Amino acid sequence: MGILWTEKNPGVPFLFSSQKLWYSEIAVDIDRVKESYIKPENIMVSDGAGGLYWKLDPNDGLFKAIWNDFKQSYLKQILDIKPTAGINPYEQDWYSLIKMKCIVVEFKNPIHSDIIRWIVDKESTFSTDLKQIYKIAIFPTESINNNENTLYVYDGNNVYKFVVKIEPGNMRKDDYIRAIRTIYQNENVIPMNRLIYFYPSVKNDDLIVSLDKNSEKKIWDLLVKTPDKIILNRDNVDKIEDYLLGDIYKSSMVKKFGEDGSSIIFSDTEKVLRYYKNGFLDYQYRNKSIGDKGTVNEAFEKAVTFIEYRRKLIEGVDILLSSVEEKNENYVFTFDYVMDGMEVKILDPADQTVKPAITIVANGDRVVDVKWYIKTFSNNDYYNFYSLYFFDIFQNKMIENYPDLQNSSEIYDISIIYICTESGMRAEPYWVIKTENQEAYLRMQGKGD
Repeated sequence: MGILWTEKNPGVPFLFSSQKLWYSEIAVDIDRVKESYIKPENIMVSDGAGGLYWKLDPNDGLFKAIWNDFKQSYLKQILDIKPTAGINPYEQDWYSLIKMKCIVVEFKNPIHSDIIRWIVDKESTFSTDLKQIYKIAIFPTESINNNENTLYVYDGNNVYKFVVKIEPGNMRKDDYIRAIRTIYQNENVIPMNRLIYFYPSVKNDDLIVSLDKNSEKKIWDLLVKTPDKIILNRDNVDKIEDYLLGDIYKSSMVKKFGEDGSSIIFSDTEKVLRYYKNGFLDYQYRNKSIGDKGTVNEAFEKAVTFIEYRRKLIEGVDILLSSVEEKNENYVFTFDYVMDGMEVKILDPADQTVKPAITIVANGDRVVDVKWYIKTFSNNDYYNFYSLYFFDIFQNKMIENYPDLQNSSEIYDISIIYICTESGMRAEPYWVIKTENQEAYLRMQGKGD
């Protein structure tokens, strides 16, 4: 979507505001909701067979129990204790560790330790080399003490060993051991394999796929809508102001409709917010260089606050942090809508690019840029069963649609996501195959398609 920011009425008198945030901070209890913005992309069980894993469904009780242990206890302890020195060579090799009997918790991308510290309310008590957390392996049998668990934390480069206490309310050690020992009996969990064992040219050692010809997943088709409360028309402007601006700025912002009626602009001398008929919100602080860069957790808090004031518009999905990029003057945060463990991405039909739901640029003082597709989601009246067998996807679909990838040695990610167009009302499941220079999107074909 091309956006022209030059305004045709520079002489319109503006009312002034020096507020740093879009709203008063009093209106949102960030401490109550902030932990909902991070969640593992995967929790997998390894029975020690080498390259075989069982990936838990996000709605599975075991997934929820393990993640609750981390939110309530283990993450705080990791940030509060010093690592234990590993005496064995394998303790410094992540890929050797996860071949053993363990449970692996993986985030989509490394998360800065300061963000996690802010989320779990843990003040820093000492300087640590652990600057980010990417993956964590739980080894319940390593310590003979029933009140301890051994964790190995991987930051993307190095491995750190921690011995944490099993606190009241945590899963017992026996629960973890039993989960590893009996996971193969769970018919609802599909076994996955490390692809590098079967396709050596793959560059990503972590990449796991299903090599079971009969493996399949039930996936609902999604109904996607712009929230009724902010449907763009001239009779609904007051509600749009209420939900997108709030009481503080309703009186200080000048508003006008775009020439074709497909957008409305709210602006003052500091800020411009343009809202489109398809639910796309584009906000810019005019002078992006003003403000202290601050720490990543300070900027993250500003980004989450911006979302939370409008969070009640979103229905049916989680909003999860996907990535963080540090720039010279600010930080760039991307967030995705996630339903049943699958991200919902937005397709721009103009240039055929696939985008995250929310991108926010912020510093320690304020949010300076936002791109946000505000949508609600629900299961449509249709679902199907889709094959997860890797070689079917690779040989029969990917090579047919992207023949140049057949000889690519740079495959580093394969996943399933939803895709909907900017103005569409339907989200469908797609395979995403990422290489060093390309992303291939293949619509999944269910039974009977």
